Amino acid sequence: MTTRRNFIKQSGGLVIGASILSIGGCDSIAVEPVGKGIDFPFLTPTENFFLQFGGDGALQNWPGIQQIPRGNWRLAIDGLVGTPKSLSYSDLDADDSLIRTILASMRCILDNNAVPGLIGTATWTGVPLYPFLEQAGMDLGSAKRLRFYGADGFTNNIKIEKVWPNASSELSEPLLVFGMNSSPLRPEHGGPVRLLVPGHYGYKSIKWVERIEVTADETEFGTYQEVLGYEDDGSIDVTCKTTSHLRGARIDSGRVQLAGFALSGLGGVSGLLVSIDGSEFEPARILSLAELVAGDPLLGETLQAKNPTLFSYPFAGVWSFWEFIWNAVPGEHSIRVKASDSAGNEQPEIDTDPTDGLNPIVEFSVSVE
Repeated sequence: MTTRRNFIKQSGGLVIGASILSIGGCDSIAVEPVGKGIDFPFLTPTENFFLQFGGDGALQNWPGIQQIPRGNWRLAIDGLVGTPKSLSYSDLDADDSLIRTILASMRCILDNNAVPGLIGTATWTGVPLYPFLEQAGMDLGSAKRLRFYGADGFTNNIKIEKVWPNASSELSEPLLVFGMNSSPLRPEHGGPVRLLVPGHYGYKSIKWVERIEVTADETEFGTYQEVLGYEDDGSIDVTCKTTSHLRGARIDSGRVQLAGFALSGLGGVSGLLVSIDGSEFEPARILSLAELVAGDPLLGETLQAKNPTLFSYPFAGVWSFWEFIWNAVPGEHSIRVKASDSAGNEQPEIDTDPTDGLNPIVEFSVSVE
């Protein structure tokens, strides 16, 4: 188990803080913003982005962060292929037409209402995985899964059908990523090259990826599944959080802004509902893409924003910001918040299984004077 250190950073009027926690596989966090409502950046600064080291706590003698020079990085593609390949870094950016920058939220499966902050959103630059599988002559008739191996010993897999672009899917296809927030991918985030599987928990997006094995074996495979018992599919379940600093607070009566974000890897966020003191849930407002781009023009240069016919907003696998205006009256109040997605999923009332990634409805109390 990894001990989480206290982290407090002042950035543009936003205070970010964390508690000391012991969480296997996650080392540090860009924790729950405690600033005013939505006054925190849509894109998580790289230096504040949480670090997930799946091998730490799950693998004996985990070797730590891998320091691999770009010139030394290699990716082997083998198994059920006609021509095994060994890719270098220069192979990834040899064809400019393949390079794309996407929006994607990364979320640790351990992120929950009690352990805030194991989540962040960034722009990721890389190339799709599927052209290299095609070049290797993958046996489409027999292949069932891809097994991924990281240089640190961490492993995982995805089913073959998740590799190719799908007209019915709202997610970008998996990428071999070498850039994050317009800069080269840092070693602590998996650089020089990591796998990114949009809409899935972080353990599916192998850091320091060095081998892809094409297999007909349908057995669930991966460090988290085999060692810690986590689910194999890894799709991010619908969740939401509040970012306005109200939990347990004492505030003045009057107009109060509740705010936060919601996310699902199974579809775009379709609704965010708020209940005050057990009243019927009322819809919150989801901020528009135009508002977000106005705040950070870089968002407008991403694949999803530039292709509205392929990716409908709110985007699957990317958090959405929301706000709700509450006319608070004096007294003790209970606030509940829940999200739903375009696939018909909704946060459950209760969830007690820490390995499934589900988060129950957010609930907290506030005192109004």
